[in-house]
Amino acid sequence: MMKKLLNILIWTGIAAWFVVILGFVSSEADQVLCNHIEVVLSDTTQSMFVTASDIRDLFREKGLQLQGYPLVQINTRELERILEENTYIKKAEVSTDVSGRMEIWLEQRVPMIRVMPDGREGYYLDREGKVLPLSDKFVPYIFLVSGHIKKNTEGGTGGKQLEEILRFCSYVTEHPFWKEQIVQLYVDRQGEYELIPRVGAHQILLGSMEEWQKKLHNLELLYEQGLPVYGWNEYSTINLKYTNQVICTKR
Repeated sequence: MMKKLLNILIWTGIAAWFVVILGFVSSEADQVLCNHIEVVLSDTTQSMFVTASDIRDLFREKGLQLQGYPLVQINTRELERILEENTYIKKAEVSTDVSGRMEIWLEQRVPMIRVMPDGREGYYLDREGKVLPLSDKFVPYIFLVSGHIKKNTEGGTGGKQLEEILRFCSYVTEHPFWKEQIVQLYVDRQGEYELIPRVGAHQILLGSMEEWQKKLHNLELLYEQGLPVYGWNEYSTINLKYTNQVICTKR
């Protein structure tokens, strides 16, 4: 009986000791100051719209005091919300540790195409159709879409036309052959499409986006079987408008 009582007293003492220690650690943690902020940017090989100094400038503009202040007083979720208000930032994660270090991890949006409408300021679109304004800090070398493009709606993709352009460009920019061969998509006044090739002095008329994958397949067959025989500069125009045939016009 005495032994059982002794065990109870021992474990009660241990539990009380843990409570005291945890309370002390918690009190110490509440006093930890933010002494270092590290900004980690993803996709810097594809996007360089945002820099670490931009983030620090943003916090100063918002009047946010971080370094030298207790970590317990810093709302990391609010910081993430503020950061994600930036058009170029897709996702933000803010974390801290007991040493007083704050890490800000940012995923930048990666532009897929540059849209240059006739007579209007251009913009970028990422794969989700997010509109990104042009930047004087970073000019990516990406697929170009130009011509008579309908005005985009704020925060959207500008309706059916840009939606079909997005689908087409997503395919082309990921395809091992087309991403090297096709460098630009042009939209004429009738809303029909023309492809601008990297190699070959010919005009490629795609027509509408109806069955565009089949049209590209027909063009690929021509590139593989016809042009190596007749020459890449033999034709002035390659017409893909009719899905069951390719019409080539000689110079």
